[in-house]
Amino acid sequence: MFSTELVGGRRIAVVLQPGDDILGALGEACAAHGIEQGYLPVFLGAFTEVSLIGTCLPVEDEDVPLKDSVLLTNVEGTGSGTIAWDAAATSVQIHLHVAIGMKSRAAAGYAGHLLGGTVHYVTEVVVEEVLAPRFARRPDPAAHDIPNLVFEAV
Repeated sequence: MFSTELVGGRRIAVVLQPGDDILGALGEACAAHGIEQGYLPVFLGAFTEVSLIGTCLPVEDEDVPLKDSVLLTNVEGTGSGTIAWDAAATSVQIHLHVAIGMKSRAAAGYAGHLLGGTVHYVTEVVVEEVLAPRFARRPDPAAHDIPNLVFEAV
């Protein structure tokens, strides 16, 4: 475990419109406001489809990260996440987890890492900018080399 104090910056509200690509539009909003890192304390809306890490097949080893995904349609949900700067891509990298309910299936729930999706109705997001320390993602050997958030001096 490691922790650090955050130095906050601006707070922006983002409204994603029907048809918007969730991660792409959030990246565009960050670019428009010059935000390179932060967190998403509010993320809620309705989506025509979302893709989450998951599978409906038997899993041989529950400890190994899944490479499969599930596609869910006509859902509503909420989530939160972090934004880190990817220097190699010169763009933000958004890590977002969501809890999703399928409207036509008695709101049957799914949860997990959001790989992508499309807005159905309006989706509302709050972005909290972090000025320091620098957020980065590095493969973590203790977590099967999944890129985890790390803090760097500014």
